[in-house]
Amino acid sequence: MADPFIPVFRIGPLDCVTLGGVRYRRHEQNLVGGYILARVDDPKVTAPFSHARIHQLSEQPGYAFEKGAFDPGVIKARHEGGLDRLGDLPKKEVDELLWRYRLCHGFLRMERKKRATRSDRSIKAVLPLIQAEMAVEEEKKAARLNANGDLLQPRAGEPIPPARRSPSPRTLRTWLRRLEAGQWKAIALRKRLRLCGDRITQRFTHEERTLLAEYALKYASETRPTIQDIYRLFAAEVERRNGERKPMGLPLLRLPSYHRMCQEIRALPAFDVYAGRHGLPAAMAKFAMVANGADVERPLQRVEIDEWRVELFALCRDAGILERLSDDLKTQIAAVRLWVCAAIDARTRVILGMKMGPSPDASLALEVLEMVVSSKKPYADAAGARSPWDQCGSPETVVHDQARSFLSVVFRRAVIDLEAEADAPPAGLANMRGRVERLFKTVGMQALSPFTGRTFGSINEKGDYDPEKRVSLELPELCRVLVRWSVDVYHNTPHAGLGGETPANAWKRLVAAYGVIPPPDRHVKRAIFGTEIDRVVSAKGVRVLGLYYNCHELQAYRRQHGDVAVEVKVDSMDLGHVSVRVGDAGWLAVPCLRPLFDDVSVETWRIASAQLRRSFAAEARLNDEIVAAAIRDAWEVAAQAQARAGILTTRPTREELDRDEEKLGFGFPSPERLPEGPSQLGSDLTAAAIPTAGGLTPVPSTTAPTRRRGRAVKFED
Repeated sequence: MADPFIPVFRIGPLDCVTLGGVRYRRHEQNLVGGYILARVDDPKVTAPFSHARIHQLSEQPGYAFEKGAFDPGVIKARHEGGLDRLGDLPKKEVDELLWRYRLCHGFLRMERKKRATRSDRSIKAVLPLIQAEMAVEEEKKAARLNANGDLLQPRAGEPIPPARRSPSPRTLRTWLRRLEAGQWKAIALRKRLRLCGDRITQRFTHEERTLLAEYALKYASETRPTIQDIYRLFAAEVERRNGERKPMGLPLLRLPSYHRMCQEIRALPAFDVYAGRHGLPAAMAKFAMVANGADVERPLQRVEIDEWRVELFALCRDAGILERLSDDLKTQIAAVRLWVCAAIDARTRVILGMKMGPSPDASLALEVLEMVVSSKKPYADAAGARSPWDQCGSPETVVHDQARSFLSVVFRRAVIDLEAEADAPPAGLANMRGRVERLFKTVGMQALSPFTGRTFGSINEKGDYDPEKRVSLELPELCRVLVRWSVDVYHNTPHAGLGGETPANAWKRLVAAYGVIPPPDRHVKRAIFGTEIDRVVSAKGVRVLGLYYNCHELQAYRRQHGDVAVEVKVDSMDLGHVSVRVGDAGWLAVPCLRPLFDDVSVETWRIASAQLRRSFAAEARLNDEIVAAAIRDAWEVAAQAQARAGILTTRPTREELDRDEEKLGFGFPSPERLPEGPSQLGSDLTAAAIPTAGGLTPVPSTTAPTRRRGRAVKFED
């Protein structure tokens, strides 16, 4: 039996990874088959971690990955934006910030194509063109869909989405500078009205500025010094010169801050810096313009996502055969009209996610994006696949067409919160995302061809074939077929686009060579992908599906604001925590006050609750052991239900969770007091939020309640 494949997580020198609850950063020394990691709280303490050990710890609680946590540009963006992700912003700010972000990226695309410069004249000329493209996207987002999921063209006189006023050239240049200085984090474009107040600008002398610029240039050296090294040399030189100036009675030189040195280095031309540190040939290769197609060399560098309407049982109306079908078959056809949304890695051609749903909406696209950053082992096991489906990681760029689901605020916000870039080629440029387009054609030709119920794209392809008499594939079987074909057949078949290599082998080879950006931890994924509901915070915390969630940080927020309604995000596959928005501080991970709910799904809790209701209807109180036994018994039933669903969309909506809240009659009263021990909050509410405002430790709250044997549960009808 072959050894299991171990993915290589690409951890940069400015990234932070939390393993077993301890924060580490990459040490400058290398380790064959892994990394040497240094503790953040004590950099002198280092430890070797193999890739296998890192992957094992990434699947356990106490894992987190913060891309660019020690990058001065990222720190600047977090500090000036006050938060880290768009999902942490109040809803009223998200639309405008996304508009600014898209406008800037539209201009940058035209600048790269040499169609625009940053002069006033050029910006005034291209802004109307960029906004016209954005207006088309807004119309598509607001458009209605017909029964087939196709966009309905707006009629004359119908209202169109309101347009926003164009920025002045000076304002646009300011936005672009803030994006560049903030390492392209969208949060850098957040309005700064909240920062209004008196500011004192310190002006340096000519000698101070000259010395600062001289040492900033030393960063572009083939020895590749760090910014900290440059700043230490700079401080030593300032101290030496002051030692000479003091006896002569000259004014002493002021030492600019480390942050000011970072700004000076970031202002250097990127090409010049890279050429100085890595050589001119490497810089020319890195910054070369690619004229034909996308230049992709790493796994997850470019992930393409698209939608496809399944042709199973569906008779094309244009073929002229719809009228010849019986009423029963027409009813069956209408019942199984489904859409498939899939994501594929452009470099290795590996399928990273696939979901089926009744319509191509934002929720379906969001589920597929979540699969990209998650292991797909449960889906492969449910389909009986023999090969693993564990390819995952954080994407660098997500490419999609201009479908309404991909242009939605929730999808684009999720892409940006994953530290990825969203790229939507203009309509008519399907070749830019040709890999996923070809994948859908391959699915139709290969995966479904063995089944006699498949229809064809045209009446000529159909020939004398009569689908009405030969329907044999049902919906659950279709899900298993698609998964098994993807994992066992497609991933292990030589691919012409890979020079005869299989996608599975290409993934293993290139991940070993380049690594992948680690996926986000469970708390961050919940904050990005969780189902959002509204609840009222009380002394017991917040109640979700009959369970209470509480912690010191949440009660500190309640003491400031009272019993107010809060936004809560729920992971349908893990009821151990929920995420609660604590004002502008972002999302706070709040633990369940009852034990044993980690990795318990909503479906499992539904089944367990129904069993408890049937078995203990006459009881007033239940202890932990009875509840735990009911959950264990429900695991198998829930697993069978999830296996039957397969890749069908099963994410509960806000309305479904609210209905479940009314049905579940078990209330879990909070303890008399909150869990003992020091709170991670301290005096700063944002200390435990995800993420912190401008800090380097966006650690979710993991305050666990003290477990007491036999704590009772009572019915609350």
